[in-house]
Amino acid sequence: MLSSLGKLSRFSPTSFSIAARCRGATRLSSSLSQDTKLRTVDRQQLAREQWKMFCQHIEEMASVVLYRHRGRYPPNMKRPSSGSPVYSRKMAEKLNAKRAAGSDGNESQKDKEKEQKSDEEKEKEKRIRDLGRAFGVGLFIYGLVYMLTNDSSQEQGKIVDTTWSDFVNRLLPTGQVSRVIVFPERDIAVIYLYAGAKSLNGETLNPMYKIGIPSLARFETEVRAAELAINLPPEHWTSIEYRRLEGFMSMLTIGLLAVFLGGLYFLFRKVKVSFNMQDMMHSMTKTKFNIIDPHAKGGNLKIKFKDVAGLKEAKVEISEFVDYLRNPAKYVSLGAKLPKGALMTGPPGCGKTLLAKALAAESSAPFISMNGTEFVEMIGGLGASRIRALFKEAKARSPCIIYIDEIDAIGRKRSEGGGGGFSGSSEEEQTLNQLLVEMDGMDSAQGIIVIASTNRPDILDKALMRPGRFDRHVTVDLPTVIERKELFELYLKAIKLDFPVNKYSQRLAQMTPGFSGADIANVVNESAIRAATNQKTIVTIQDLDYALQRVLAGPEKRSKVLVKEELETVAYHESGHALVGWLLEHTDALLKVSIVPRTSAALGFAQYSPKDRKLFTKEELFDRMCMTLGGRAAENIKFGRITTGAEDDLQKVTKQAFAQIQIYGMSKLIGPLSFPPSAGNERSSKFQEKPYSGKMQQMMDKEASDLVSQAYFFTEGLIKDNADKLETIAQELLKKEVLSYEDVKKLIGPPPFGDKSVVELADQVLPDPPEAQ
Repeated sequence: MLSSLGKLSRFSPTSFSIAARCRGATRLSSSLSQDTKLRTVDRQQLAREQWKMFCQHIEEMASVVLYRHRGRYPPNMKRPSSGSPVYSRKMAEKLNAKRAAGSDGNESQKDKEKEQKSDEEKEKEKRIRDLGRAFGVGLFIYGLVYMLTNDSSQEQGKIVDTTWSDFVNRLLPTGQVSRVIVFPERDIAVIYLYAGAKSLNGETLNPMYKIGIPSLARFETEVRAAELAINLPPEHWTSIEYRRLEGFMSMLTIGLLAVFLGGLYFLFRKVKVSFNMQDMMHSMTKTKFNIIDPHAKGGNLKIKFKDVAGLKEAKVEISEFVDYLRNPAKYVSLGAKLPKGALMTGPPGCGKTLLAKALAAESSAPFISMNGTEFVEMIGGLGASRIRALFKEAKARSPCIIYIDEIDAIGRKRSEGGGGGFSGSSEEEQTLNQLLVEMDGMDSAQGIIVIASTNRPDILDKALMRPGRFDRHVTVDLPTVIERKELFELYLKAIKLDFPVNKYSQRLAQMTPGFSGADIANVVNESAIRAATNQKTIVTIQDLDYALQRVLAGPEKRSKVLVKEELETVAYHESGHALVGWLLEHTDALLKVSIVPRTSAALGFAQYSPKDRKLFTKEELFDRMCMTLGGRAAENIKFGRITTGAEDDLQKVTKQAFAQIQIYGMSKLIGPLSFPPSAGNERSSKFQEKPYSGKMQQMMDKEASDLVSQAYFFTEGLIKDNADKLETIAQELLKKEVLSYEDVKKLIGPPPFGDKSVVELADQVLPDPPEAQ
């Protein structure tokens, strides 16, 4: 260790004497080790003295180095003596000379940068002060000129408004008008009178008057004509001057603004502007995704799987991914591989995104989410670049979960023929190709799970749907009656009710078939809003019923008053629907029929209680078509004419008829064939060849037309046979505006095929009082 200190002489001239001493100490140590005659005690004493001398030299060398760098000695450190070879007067003079000349080579680069920055900041502050002074002087000059040139600055309080008639008949005949100054930009003229001017009646006049000028071009001519009319000689005519101050003030304003902008330019001319085209492109191409890291502070979301009501099967499948990530050894020991991904499909509002949030909260792995629409923008190749950046981030955080919402934005089926069709090698296809490679390609990473959701699985590319990319397809369907009950219980707990939640949830679940979770949440929220609007402290059953009707048909619009003829037409139309549905076997139970106009453009509506069914026979579909046509048939039978009110009914019937012929194969003439209209690529299906001939198309059109006509004639016959019942329902509906199942039952008796499964209306059934605790 001692011998190595001799190398310091190459780096620091001040350490030369110390290095020499160290080399001497080294030679002394070697000689002592070679002298075997010395006693061991003498060796130890000499070694201690040698170590003491070495420490003293090291301390002196450190103090000199600190003095050279900082110009001072640190506290509690021994200063070298003046006679020490380490610190000499000549050496100190050299160091002082270097500092005085500014050539000290040991000044750090950071200190230089700080001094340079401080100089720039001082210069910038000086420019700001100079600019502020210049701008202040400019504002002062502007205000001074404005005050001196504006006619209303000093004498505004002395000017009196007058009219042209007063000027001609009272002021001008006195001959005391000294001058008239016209301001063209303002269409006014200021009349100046001589001091002490008086009217013909001896009344003292104001020194200045102001009049408006309707026609600037004719003003001087009109004044001269008035002077001639009072026989005023030309030598006493009034002097008329034109003064344009606005132009001068505008030029002054522009000049002041130019000085200000010029000052800004000179202020920031030496400032480096970091914005350039490269930065702009980077900001546009930057991948924007959300990262939820459970290991980071505040990284977990609050929502859990237990907070998601319903969706039992979907939750089981999605929650298995959490177990895969938490306990991978359990599956690897059995030879199982981690699934690459899962695709969640289903109607809108059923909870796909909610499940993804719960997965992000429950999983112990980082969660990266991004929307499908965020991949593709105006720049070509940007989508593929963002896919690479997304998976690069996921690989860095592996194991990791990637969630892509609305994946149909980039996962649509590619055009056939490799560049044919209308899209060709579009940006969407490049993005999709990159996604396919990242999910399952030559360099696909392990430990990354891709979760995606879409409402349109039918338009996704087959390569994206295959196992190895999306191994699982999770269907998040509309909730069943049991799941709707759970959803109502979940959302009703968040509002204040007059009765326990379980008194409402079952009935509301039965009254809302086809409702999604988002619809149910909307119903509950609307009920709370209505209660708050009506200054209530709790939400009642009436508020829930109002919210349900609002979501189904829109809010009532009682301000829309119908004429008597239209009101009768609507009443018989809705009565026709209710009567046909009442008389037929395979129809749903009537809940309510109303002729109160709605904001959804509906003049009336009939609410039914459909069942949660997936399969229908041909006879059941025919009865439903007849019930839909009941309104048009009732109008024609009662009034002998038809109206446009059945537009929506006819669209539904036409769709049902073509579905039976083209899709369900229920036509004897066409046979058991199915031609779904959405087959193939939806974007180009209109331009593709049909899978059937033109003659087949004509046959299907005729079959659908015959089916609708058959249903309509049957409905007309049914209504004619029960015309008295139609009249009874319509007249009562005109009186009450709203009829329920029980009201219709009292009017025309029970249905011929027995009472139908009906859900009791919320506004007719009050819950039982809560049990005593």
